[in-house]
Amino acid sequence: LKILIWVIFATWVGIIFLYPSDLVQNLFRKVVTASQGTIFGITGSIFLLFSAPVLVIAFLAFVYVAAFSEEHYQKKTSFPRFRLWTFPILVDGPFGVVSAAELIGIVLFVAYVLWAMSAYTIQAESRISELVVPSKLKSYLMLEIVGLRLGSVGLFCTAFLFLPIARGSILLRLIDIPFEHATRYHVWLGHLTMMIFSLHGICYVISWTLQGRLLDEMLEWKSIGVANLPGVISLLAGLLMWVTSLHPVRKRYFELFFYTHQLY
Repeated sequence: LKILIWVIFATWVGIIFLYPSDLVQNLFRKVVTASQGTIFGITGSIFLLFSAPVLVIAFLAFVYVAAFSEEHYQKKTSFPRFRLWTFPILVDGPFGVVSAAELIGIVLFVAYVLWAMSAYTIQAESRISELVVPSKLKSYLMLEIVGLRLGSVGLFCTAFLFLPIARGSILLRLIDIPFEHATRYHVWLGHLTMMIFSLHGICYVISWTLQGRLLDEMLEWKSIGVANLPGVISLLAGLLMWVTSLHPVRKRYFELFFYTHQLY
């Protein structure tokens, strides 16, 4: 059962990691197009594709912990194991003590962001170069496409951002990671996610400002398609959460940090 859980998780992560490739994007479009006429619709299909694996993993994890918890605990106590999340790699660095698991996680997420943005930029450059429009308009379009793709990458990071922070999570019990260690992953990933979303907003702000339509675009709320104003509100809330979660602020004004975090 645990092997099945890891297979589902690895498949889910693999799909997210390879999503920027043309192969996976074409397959994704076919699945979404085929489900347009179903009860799920486009939005429901996208939600189901990316959330269903986590829901299945949570259900199987509950079954595993409930059925094999005693056996799992006996194995842990009988055979001491090397634990990545308690093995320190960096001790005197600017970020304090960084364990092996944290370092691996940081490297993997940074590698994903670099790979995804490289793939998206190459795709956008090839498509924009085919357009017969002024070079200035191409620059505006490139900025907006890069901003769009940064938002897409940020959404995938957000999906992982919420996984380790639920106290008493069945997923944390399954892999035996204490909540205190899981919060460190949340902090690292939170910084990375907010950096991505900030760049996402900056790309759009620069493009709209150069075109002289910043205020109109920021206040736009379409009934069909992308609504910009909710994105502006969400980004401002995220920036407020980010600033109040920084160590100097959190240490001196913990209640401000705690209540601001309810904005999620």
